[in-house]
Amino acid sequence: MLTRLPLRDQVYREILESIHRGDAAPGSRVRDTDLAATLGVSRTPVREALLRLTREGVLDSDLGRGFRVPPFDEVEIGQVGQILGSIESLALELTPDFPAERLDRLAKIDAQLEQTRGDAMRCVDLEDEWHRVLLEGCPNRHLLDLIAQLRQVSRRYLAAYLRNAARIALSTLPHQKIAEALRRHDRETAHRLLIQHWERGIGELQSWAARPHSSTERKVAER
Repeated sequence: MLTRLPLRDQVYREILESIHRGDAAPGSRVRDTDLAATLGVSRTPVREALLRLTREGVLDSDLGRGFRVPPFDEVEIGQVGQILGSIESLALELTPDFPAERLDRLAKIDAQLEQTRGDAMRCVDLEDEWHRVLLEGCPNRHLLDLIAQLRQVSRRYLAAYLRNAARIALSTLPHQKIAEALRRHDRETAHRLLIQHWERGIGELQSWAARPHSSTERKVAER
């Protein structure tokens, strides 16, 4: 039977996707009353969603001043990326096997990613899906939950980077090299390549985040 998500989860997803799309500029205030009116719900599920997003690091919360979208910060994405690279490599180590069916699914995701041009959110969705499928065999569910939570932070940076840095697509070459190593049952090489993939990707995002962005974003962030 089909089931509907609880209202609080639907509201959470709507707000999260709006932040990732860049609907609210970095540094801008997020008001529960405005969101409740836009979404046609009461303030309660909106407030719950905003508190959850704050715990996950997607939003900032100031005592007495509400919520805001954090400015892009090369230190933050560097720290989050360092953690993600480490725990994803751990999840890869803990994964007992990589059946051909899963590796074929990874190849299909890459084929879709190669055909996606100019759609930042679609690229980010496929990138997330590739990593999720890669690690879905890891038996440590708590580790996978932590990865999923932290990827919400890196996802905001990657989406903005693709929109603003004249990047119309993501390279699938690192993915393909990791998958090829796994097909050869060469775990050591796959592990090394995954770490390199994270280091290079986070390095690009750090360099981008360190640069001045639009004047609108700078003014909002300074308020």
